[in-house]
Amino acid sequence: MIESLMMDEPLLLSSIIDYAASYHGDTEVVSRSVAGEVHRYGYREAYDRMRKLGRALQGVGLTQSDRVASLCWNTHQHFELFYAVPCVGGVLHTVNPRLSEDHVVYIVNHGGAKILLFDSGCADLVGRIRSRLSHVETVVYINDGPAPLETQGACLDYEALIAASGALAEFPTFDEKAAAILCYTSGTTGNPKGVLYSHRSLVLIALASIAKDFFGGYRNGALDVYMPIAGMFHATGWSFPHTAPLCGAKLVLPGRQHDPAVICMLMQDEHVTIAGAVPTVLLTLCDWLDRNSQSIPSLQSLLTSGSAVPQSLIERWEQRHGVSIVQTWGMTESLCSSKGSLKPGLERLSKAEQLAYKGKSGRASWGTRLRLVEEDGRPVPHDGVSVGAMQARGPWTASGYYNETSSPLSRDGWLVTGDMATIDPEGYIEIKDRAKDIIKSGGEWISSAELEELALTYPGARYAAVIGIPHPKWQERPLLVVQQQDDEMPIDPASLLNFIGAKVAKWWIPERVEVIAEMPLSATGKILKTELRKLFPA
Repeated sequence: MIESLMMDEPLLLSSIIDYAASYHGDTEVVSRSVAGEVHRYGYREAYDRMRKLGRALQGVGLTQSDRVASLCWNTHQHFELFYAVPCVGGVLHTVNPRLSEDHVVYIVNHGGAKILLFDSGCADLVGRIRSRLSHVETVVYINDGPAPLETQGACLDYEALIAASGALAEFPTFDEKAAAILCYTSGTTGNPKGVLYSHRSLVLIALASIAKDFFGGYRNGALDVYMPIAGMFHATGWSFPHTAPLCGAKLVLPGRQHDPAVICMLMQDEHVTIAGAVPTVLLTLCDWLDRNSQSIPSLQSLLTSGSAVPQSLIERWEQRHGVSIVQTWGMTESLCSSKGSLKPGLERLSKAEQLAYKGKSGRASWGTRLRLVEEDGRPVPHDGVSVGAMQARGPWTASGYYNETSSPLSRDGWLVTGDMATIDPEGYIEIKDRAKDIIKSGGEWISSAELEELALTYPGARYAAVIGIPHPKWQERPLLVVQQQDDEMPIDPASLLNFIGAKVAKWWIPERVEVIAEMPLSATGKILKTELRKLFPA
């Protein structure tokens, strides 16, 4: 082998923020605090604060590979932690404050964090669990809201740490394979699992995510404005804290606020062009805009993932608001692994045909390989019809879980995603179900995802979920659970079953319909089928 004559520069997160500060340092980061105040600064000033914070954390004991837990919302301080911690060699361990207290304690302890930073939106939570955190030695309070520091016990003050520290001349250089960020899965079944990203993997994810065909709508010379509505504590905020500074986009952070009126108005005021949120949030935002006869003129694309987006919701955003839904497939273990823009050349198709593609979960991103297999590992053809268990591999796909002996890999080294899917000849993925959710009735597969999407087209249906219930003859039958929009449009179960029966095979028709007052949702906005199975065991 003849070696190249290229320089060997490591792919480190520090390169992203250094580039942003050097070449678009005045581009804004806009952050809404827990108290509702808006903070503005540029990437250059953010970089200066990050280098001060990195040195300050070293001064309180942070060493190479130490985990630093954050219980923070989408604020500029959390953004600073995304670089200050990993760029001095630590591992930022983002923790979802929406999880149960027991899960938060488990995650912090399992990750082994010795330093904890939290903002005022999580002050009460930290007060309740602090005594149960077995490894935490240093606690730092980010006072961005109404809770005074002295009420939180012995804490260091975030701003005081930065003010008292000089800035590192530059972030150190080390191996690009070093761990950078630790994120845990949602833990909807069993304990959450830790996914440990390297600097290299996160830089590659960011590079793949700024390709013009990831979001679509690229305009030469225009200032894009990115807004991660999905929590930055979840799967690195879908890479928004890395992609925005890398491509020179303005970054808007909504803080803890999830009221649709506040989010929509912030998007209007800051001229957001690209935002990311789970489908349940997209529904609440669209409902608010429609009820109030408003729009967000600047908004071009909404990135979404986590569960299927109903076709009717895609149509509402496109037809009423001119916004393209960019639906992707990914998971904490394999981020940004598909892109939701139309494949080049599909623009020639009719709007209806394009919409059918947009209703799928995108096509594989560069860097990710996807395959479908049978239970025995035999390959399933990518013909758009044959259903198989989807597996993935690539440079930013997890090879294992942190501090766990169980492996998520197949015998030949592919990530077992847990999704049942089809892949068509164009490369488009259509998730049929989670492997644990797909229903086998009388030896035939029934896709709960397809039944749910169909139910959501019924007038008055807000949420829909299908679970399997035992049956003496067919082993398992589908049960449809729905939440209605409001009391003014009550759902009649018999009418809904007739509506579905006219569109699917007879054996797909749910055994019955249950209407509930409120659908149980996870901390990331997904429907908790585990809770529904407890409510309706048969």
